[in-house]
Amino acid sequence: MLPFLMWLAIAIAIVVWACAAPAPPADEQSDPLPWKVNEPIVSVRKELYKKHPAPGESACVSVRYVGPNLERREMHSIQRQPDVSEKIKARWSTDNGRTWSEFVPIQLSTTVDYGGVTVRGECEGITTYDPTSSMLVQVWMRQINVGGEYHAGGAYHNFTYYRLSGDHGRTWSDPKQLCYEDGDPFDPDEPLKPTFLNHNEGYFGNNILIRSDGTLVHCLAHANAPGDPKNNERPWRMGSILFAAKWDAEAQDYDWTPGARVEISPEWSARGLSEPEVAELEDGRLLVVWRGSTHGWDGTVAKLPGRKFYSISTDGGHTLAPPAVWTYDDGTSFYSPASYHRMIRHSVTGKLYWLGNISAKPPVGNSPRYPLVIAEVDETSASLKRDTVTAVDDRQPGQSSISADFSNFSLLEDRETHTLELYLEHSAGSCHYTADSYKYTLTIVR
Repeated sequence: MLPFLMWLAIAIAIVVWACAAPAPPADEQSDPLPWKVNEPIVSVRKELYKKHPAPGESACVSVRYVGPNLERREMHSIQRQPDVSEKIKARWSTDNGRTWSEFVPIQLSTTVDYGGVTVRGECEGITTYDPTSSMLVQVWMRQINVGGEYHAGGAYHNFTYYRLSGDHGRTWSDPKQLCYEDGDPFDPDEPLKPTFLNHNEGYFGNNILIRSDGTLVHCLAHANAPGDPKNNERPWRMGSILFAAKWDAEAQDYDWTPGARVEISPEWSARGLSEPEVAELEDGRLLVVWRGSTHGWDGTVAKLPGRKFYSISTDGGHTLAPPAVWTYDDGTSFYSPASYHRMIRHSVTGKLYWLGNISAKPPVGNSPRYPLVIAEVDETSASLKRDTVTAVDDRQPGQSSISADFSNFSLLEDRETHTLELYLEHSAGSCHYTADSYKYTLTIVR
């Protein structure tokens, strides 16, 4: 038996430790996780869609509507390293996926060599069919790595373009850059030319919004941040900028105009404002939601835990409020890793939904990317309705955190059944790059 004085010392030490340890915020220490207690707003059916072709390869699938009716375009590719797609091919359907054309090769790799300079990302982004122009509008990116990999001190310079297709994405116009600053265009003979490389930087966003008045809106991430004294030194820029576009019938092209420009401190998000999604609220305001990150590739660590950030524009994108932490409708905050997310307005319910990852505990950088949830957006407060948060998929007992990576999905609403379709790949084992593609069908139930 321990002497009384020793027991007393242990007891005092426990009390001192408990008093000294900082308590977690009141809104995050004891409340039940919403997706564990809420009545679900969707039912979920999950099915294997495409097997990985070989060990160490991910089977990637994305699906889009590319016309006014039931025309679909489906892209298949493989990934063997982060953010580099290979063997990209596409097929088309005119009957909502009941039958398909043969696959057509699109691109051997998103990595392109320009005289010894590797341009890591020349790839297509989100695609939207615009009924005003009868054109398919797509954002396209050129990403140039300078100084080695970003996790080893290098930097990525990102440039976003748009291009058009009148035949459902079989052929495309030449890409045209979205510019908000003076600067030279890309020169394939001199890809690292400073007057190009350090101007008009921007990583494409998650969607092209068609507003109720027909205006297109797209938001760029990782734009130059005039208020950041280290802007030209960071692996990722801290700024973000909205663009609006109107169709010019005479020119048979869009007139893109830069609008609101904001930035964030690395103390809030170490990798800046990433993967913006734009939605039009019922009253016409624009809601922008960004991915944040706790950890940067240059060693920066944010003072805030993992969050999503948001801003509101009340004037169609000409100005934006400073980015703020996105919350639930009761004002409480939630954790979210550095991961992909989307918003979609349902054609039948009329409700706006957000899909992304919310974490039970503070995330570190990109992880954990589970569960994947869906929740309704409160369009008055521009927040997430806490009592609607529903798990689409979650880590299962015995499943590794690597294989429970529920992110980087494509999303659409089936125009006949009005179910939501998600396509995402995740592994069945411990290797992230041996991954199958799954299809999730979500039916709105409340």
